[in-house]
Amino acid sequence: MHWLDLAVAGLIMWGGVKGYHAGWRKACFSLGGLLLAAAAAFLARADLRLFWARHYPVEEALAEMVNLRLALPVGGGARLELPAFLWEALSAGAAAASAGNAQLLAQLLVGLMASTAAFLAGFCLWHGFFHLGGLLLSGKESGRLSGPARWGGALLGAARQCCCAALLLGTAAPLAWLWGIPSELLQLEKTRLAYWAWRLFASLGSSF
Repeated sequence: MHWLDLAVAGLIMWGGVKGYHAGWRKACFSLGGLLLAAAAAFLARADLRLFWARHYPVEEALAEMVNLRLALPVGGGARLELPAFLWEALSAGAAAASAGNAQLLAQLLVGLMASTAAFLAGFCLWHGFFHLGGLLLSGKESGRLSGPARWGGALLGAARQCCCAALLLGTAAPLAWLWGIPSELLQLEKTRLAYWAWRLFASLGSSF
């Protein structure tokens, strides 16, 4: 089994154990806070990119990093060596059009990286707010947890960690390629759980 599959399986198991001890009520609010933070980050990513464009040269820095990763010279002609999951992250038509056009491919990748970074930044900001609100609303469990409460918490905790795996892989995998992580460590198409988590994130359109 690929190390990414082991990491995802461990994450899900840890969530189930944590939810079992917390109970269904706390696990439910924790899952809700995570989903609300992800939704808020998804809706606000375009605004965050506009804010960056006005005040910080974030996308210019990303463009420079993408060009370096593609070994893109001034006259064009990049080495189009991308992990398979990045080709999948690009829409099918755009990816096909950019296969022989280094400049277009670079622009598409910059857009992907910028949206991913904006989503990640927004999620980190919103998650703290919703997580704190969930803790306040869930309160303290009165008395000893019943069996159904514990097993309900385990299921909700495992579901929460499935969402966490999708968010982590969906945001970290493109940025890991950008930072020069060896492609052998990012072969998501050779995994099962990790690839499923990646596809879940990509199906939500969170990369654009």
